[in-house]
Amino acid sequence: MIWAAFTVLVLIAAVADARSYRIPNWISLALAGLFVIALTVAVAMNGQPIQDFWPHILTGAAILALGYALYQFTGMGAGDAKLAAAIGLWVGFDGLYMWTFTLAVAMAMLAFGLIVLRRALPAGISEKTRVFQKGAPVPLGVAIGLSAIAASPWFNRALFGF
Repeated sequence: MIWAAFTVLVLIAAVADARSYRIPNWISLALAGLFVIALTVAVAMNGQPIQDFWPHILTGAAILALGYALYQFTGMGAGDAKLAAAIGLWVGFDGLYMWTFTLAVAMAMLAFGLIVLRRALPAGISEKTRVFQKGAPVPLGVAIGLSAIAASPWFNRALFGF
């Protein structure tokens, strides 16, 4: 049930970013709130000590700091940084390698796919949708979200109730 809610929130973020280049703050906050609920359930139901989850908080904070730096000095959006930080809470140290790997693959596939589509689509279609216009930015939230779903089996299983 928690994994389904996580997946739905991440997919909503990906679709929102692809359509409008904006990821609403409520999605990142909902992911963080869902993490707190999952943490509470993992501690209460599974008997895991709460100290086992400090790497998740550290990972989320580190990704938020890195995302803020990327927002300040590159073209990365603030919504992308907040979404990545909220997902970082779920990732922890256990899933960090796999999420980073799937994120790199998803970003490469997204960039390649957009290059092909931007060149192949007729002018009428590409003018209507900003994401398909030549020179438009890449909606990183799509890659961030899809990679999180793909890597979620490597996240801490106690959080998803498995």
